[in-house]
This record gives sequence, structure tokens and C-alpha cells, in this order.
Amino acid sequence: MLRPPPQMTATPGAPQPISTRYGLTYDIPADWTNDYRSIAGWSNENDKASYGAVGFFGYGYCPEEDGGWLAISGAAGSRDLDLESVAQQEVRSVEWIFDDNAGTLPTVEYTDPVWFEVAGRPAVRVSALVTDIPRISSCEPGSARFDVVATPGYATAETMVLMVEVHQDIDGAYEGGVADAIISTLRPTKRSASRRQRVSWAKHLRQLPKK
Repeated sequence: MLRPPPQMTATPGAPQPISTRYGLTYDIPADWTNDYRSIAGWSNENDKASYGAVGFFGYGYCPEEDGGWLAISGAAGSRDLDLESVAQQEVRSVEWIFDDNAGTLPTVEYTDPVWFEVAGRPAVRVSALVTDIPRISSCEPGSARFDVVATPGYATAETMVLMVEVHQDIDGAYEGGVADAIISTLRPTKRSASRRQRVSWAKHLRQLPKK
């Protein structure tokens, strides 16, 4: 599964499923953009956080910034089997994502890890509320919510990370509960039969006695 799985179809107006290359699928709201083939994230001179299987809302909302979004979701992989360690490391990216590249850091309040299950397998969620974000331009939100879930992957990586970031206290911001809604949809990807399997089944069916 080195390439992203094919885009899954959704009924107009219904949540849109995004399959990741880690064998897990999640849904984004109907009014988000499904950009499942893209890679997006943040970077500076020393740090980088990138995600595939991307969904976003409000892309290009600020003319002062090239790109940018009001909310984004995505998936990444890790070789580390320690779920809590992976989640804690990933969520702390907010400290440099929302700084001003000159040493001024935002205020970050982290939640305690919350353990739950995804199809009977362990998962842990850590959230960060980011406030006092340095004002580089009018594009900066008054605050932001950054949620990370780590759970065992089914393919490609030992651990999959699901990230949801939502701008708050800014015009056009998405409803605050969207991260909860997205995370609640995380599930194993249903696989259709491969061509080889379908051919095998067809041969088997031809061997069945006629009634």
C-alpha cells in the first residue's frame, strides 16, 4: 500500500470517507474538500509535520497567505509501537507550528491521554488548545484546536496517526465539535476482493455441480 487507496464515493451531502494507506478509513464532513492524494502540513527550518489522506475546509481563506485553511485533517505513519509516545510527540508540533519563527511561542494547554478502541484495537487521543498565537498577519486565528489519535496500523506502518486541526475565533471558523465527529468515524478499511481473488472464485463457481 505504498500509494493511497482509490477515492471512495459518497452520496452528495453525506460524510466523505477517506481511506489511508495504513488500512484505516475516516470520514470528513460533506462540505469539506476531499484531497486524499495530497500531502499537506507545516514546516520551518528545523521541523516538519506532513500528512497524507488529507481533508480540509476553507482553503485559501486569507489573501495575505499563500494557501492556508480553516480546518484540516490527515494521516501519517510511525514505526514506533508506543502509541502514547507517538501521540504526545505529534501533538507537541503545535509549539512550533503556531510560533512566529522568531522565538515567540503560543500558549498551549494539553489534555491528558484518552484511551479508547478502534475495532477492538487500542487507540489514544491527545488534544491541544492553542491560544495567544503570535500575530504574523491577519490570517492568524485567535485560537486553534489540534487533535491527534495514534492507533496500530494495518499496513505500511506500525502506528497510524490521525490529525485534525481547527482554527477558532476567526471569521468562517468551522464548528468546534468537528474533531470529535471525524475521530469517531475512524475504522478499518473494507477491502474489495482483488482481481486474482475474483478470478479464483469464478473458477470455483464454474466447478460447482449444476442443479
